[in-house]
Amino acid sequence: MSLNFVDEARPNTFEFETSALIKASGFREYDARWWFGQVAPELNLIGVQALGMGLGTLIRR
Repeated sequence: MSLNFVDEARPNTFEFETSALIKASGFREYDARWWFGQVAPELNLIGVQALGMGLGTLIRR
């Protein structure tokens, strides 16, 4: 499964709904956090699913 990853995408656009939005600045050395709500999104549903698949693969290995 090949995903298209982007750093920025406007909500309610084709790119936002079909690409994995994961802003790299959301990763910290001690946790991970992204903005939700009133500001521009830094993570979308496909991005969360991609992070889950990556974490699952890491744990399995």
